[in-house]
Amino acid sequence: MNVPLTTGAVPIAALCLGALSVIWLCWGPRRHLTRVVPLAALTAAAFTLVLFFLAEYAFHWWNAALPRYLYLYSFLAIFAEFLAVRRFLTASGLVRRALPVLAGALVLAALFSAVNTAFGQYPTLSAFFAQPWTSSGPLPTRTPPEPVPPPVNETSWQPPPDMPHTGSVFSVTIPESGSGYPSNPALVYLPPAYLASPPAQNLPVLVLLHGQPGAPSDWFTAGQLTQVMDDFAAAHNGLAPVVVVPDLSAAGAANWPLCLDSNAGRSATYLSVDLPAWVRENLASGLTDARQWAVAGYSYGGTCSLQLAVNFPQVYPTFLDIAGESEPTVPDGRGALIKTYFGGDASAFAAQNPLDLLKEGRFPDSAGIVVVGRDDSLYAPQGQQVFDAAQAAGMDVQLQELDGGHSWTVWKAGLVNNLDWLGRRLGILGQ
Repeated sequence: MNVPLTTGAVPIAALCLGALSVIWLCWGPRRHLTRVVPLAALTAAAFTLVLFFLAEYAFHWWNAALPRYLYLYSFLAIFAEFLAVRRFLTASGLVRRALPVLAGALVLAALFSAVNTAFGQYPTLSAFFAQPWTSSGPLPTRTPPEPVPPPVNETSWQPPPDMPHTGSVFSVTIPESGSGYPSNPALVYLPPAYLASPPAQNLPVLVLLHGQPGAPSDWFTAGQLTQVMDDFAAAHNGLAPVVVVPDLSAAGAANWPLCLDSNAGRSATYLSVDLPAWVRENLASGLTDARQWAVAGYSYGGTCSLQLAVNFPQVYPTFLDIAGESEPTVPDGRGALIKTYFGGDASAFAAQNPLDLLKEGRFPDSAGIVVVGRDDSLYAPQGQQVFDAAQAAGMDVQLQELDGGHSWTVWKAGLVNNLDWLGRRLGILGQ
């Protein structure tokens, strides 16, 4: 089931079969070529224009411009489905009716493959059909020891012979403890060293944030996080951060809280107070100080990671902003955000907006990496703006440009390429 869906033979085969299906659906007598095909093309063009308007202006389905070639693929798919329906309705006999159904299905498969290749949402067949990343057992909780042991690292840790070779992922509810924030279940990755007997104690913590639209599971399907962290742990005697992936949607609220404390909820307090307290009390990790804590995320989650790092440097002095925006946004613009989330009080927004805070303060103890996609025309310039502002505010910050657009091609690599840097910042690895 580990068949790749975004590289290799599968996307090539899907494209070829889809193209052959379109050609077959176009083929026919003179009347079909001169009347039916042009009518199908005009209909497909009209539907594609409607799709473009809905995706780019009405609903902002991806919070970024979609690759333009996907609209060409969409046009061809709508065009082919129109022809397939007509052939089905005018055909007689089981075989003649089955062929246009098969052709239409192959064209839709080619469209799905093109979209999936563009964004990398399902890199393998197993990621598409299953969720192989959650454990059926209970979360192995741990009470913080007294006195607090020193942070574990490669030098001090000796793995026991029967340590598991891989980590485990658990679905847990992290309750609010004062913020009032409602949350869907979070996902928690525990590395082999945590699961060993005796276990490594006082591991560092990486809080990993998802995008919008999205959910914690995206890091494990598209981002293949279990394998990513297991590979890191295998290279470091089973050591890796405890990774906590919380829900950022406020349990599916109509207005996501944007990692702010606002009229839409106190998600900033939840992520900076409630979640760390729960991790310390239940996983006995990140117990020593803030140097054991980092926050990272992509797109919406990248924006949130910057917000948390700037608003709560005493909690998250280390951050990884992968293709985030320069500030929290909503589709209707800053004015609509201030009205909806702050009752029209622009100063209340500015008090939490990272770029405003970076202009006013100094952050000499904070460090971060801003990752952008070379082809991401919307988010890459904002990443440059964030880098410039963070550097001017005294942060130890880097800007990295990777091949790709606003997709998992950049988001996954943005994490994988910087795990060693995170490991050094969090104290697992030597400097």
